Amino acid sequence: MLNNINKSQSLADWLCYLESIHPVNIEMGLGRIGRVAADLALTTFDAKVITVAGTNGKGSTCAFLERILLDAGYNVGVTSSPHIQDYRERVRVNGEMLSAQAHADSFAFIEAGRGDTTLTYFEFTTLSALKLFQDATLDVVILEVGLGGRLDASNIVSADVAVVTTIDIDHADWLGTDKAVIAREKSGIFRANKKAICGVINPPPTIAEYANEVGAELIAVNRDYYYTQHAESWDWQASSAEQQANIGSVFSDLAIPQLPLQNAATAIAAIQALGLAVPESAIRSGVANARLPGRMQRLGTSPQQFLDVAHNPESAGYLATQLARLKQQAHSPVKIIAVVGMLKDKDIAASLAALTGVVDCWHLAALQGERAASCQQIEQGLVDAMQQSGKSRDSLSQQPMSHDTIAQAWQSVNQSADCNDIIIGFGSFFTVAEIIQHISG
Repeated sequence: MLNNINKSQSLADWLCYLESIHPVNIEMGLGRIGRVAADLALTTFDAKVITVAGTNGKGSTCAFLERILLDAGYNVGVTSSPHIQDYRERVRVNGEMLSAQAHADSFAFIEAGRGDTTLTYFEFTTLSALKLFQDATLDVVILEVGLGGRLDASNIVSADVAVVTTIDIDHADWLGTDKAVIAREKSGIFRANKKAICGVINPPPTIAEYANEVGAELIAVNRDYYYTQHAESWDWQASSAEQQANIGSVFSDLAIPQLPLQNAATAIAAIQALGLAVPESAIRSGVANARLPGRMQRLGTSPQQFLDVAHNPESAGYLATQLARLKQQAHSPVKIIAVVGMLKDKDIAASLAALTGVVDCWHLAALQGERAASCQQIEQGLVDAMQQSGKSRDSLSQQPMSHDTIAQAWQSVNQSADCNDIIIGFGSFFTVAEIIQHISG
């Protein structure tokens, strides 16, 4: 029997229900979800499986994998989280969201089978995604890890290829502040006798140590594959030990992608490890055309408007390089104006420090919800960031301005900006979501 909810409930009703059935939002461990998954036979697929973990770059790596494989003619399912506007963003089949009814039916299936076992929101939705993928006819399933790796809900599935993209400090309350420990946790998705891709530049030794312990075949950047960026293109090459017949081992003059190039290189390595035939044309088109909402997402051109979910030091550092590039490409002097909203459990100062050298004007606003950082907390983080960078507040072209909401900040900036300025909204998935909601009315 269903547990206290009618199968005909709407997707919105289901999502409200899922938020209420477990006492905490996050509970690390695979015991409960593992039991339900085993009872419902949700952990095995006829398809190949790729699992992607990392501090940053998971979403863009999944987007590269998805686009390349779709361009090669394969049927592909992808999970991602969190969503920006619509819950259905979390599950894509062949590049498309599924219907609300498909999700509601999948939730009903999980609810009927979980018995007395309580599940967190993420655990329940992970099981639902696996059910939706089993119901589809897929060649490849790509699972984005939510938090950590070893104890993340997605790790109930054993992947044919496991990927670790980057390692940095984030979710410190759950993962700690030791990069070696974090790396080991994220490497927990590796499996014996399966390929494990390490896209981390200068990785902690614990990644290779864990791969050796479990008997995974580690394929590491700058050892087993290499990439080189040029002014207008880039090259990718595998070492001779990794050459396979399924795809080429050298790709020259690839288009510079819109998403981080490091993750494109990691995705190509994962494609090669997967063992499916993929033509060079799919590699080239997939790299060039991969897109992801909230990652340097362009909204307008006069002034230029972008959104980015950067919310920790590593992702903010990459955002800074992108903004600096835009500034250099401008034909006349421009100001970069930032609209910032962040969560108080993030390292605000270290994240903003990466951007103090490129942002000219700061507009601060509090997000909605208990985790939101106040304007005062963000401003103090900015002061600390400037001190870390050896700057003073007097070096700003104007003093930071505070607003009641992200929407008010965005509207105010756009009303006062020059047509040549560059406006960037960043700091959280919630920041991006609020701006998009404001724009869409």
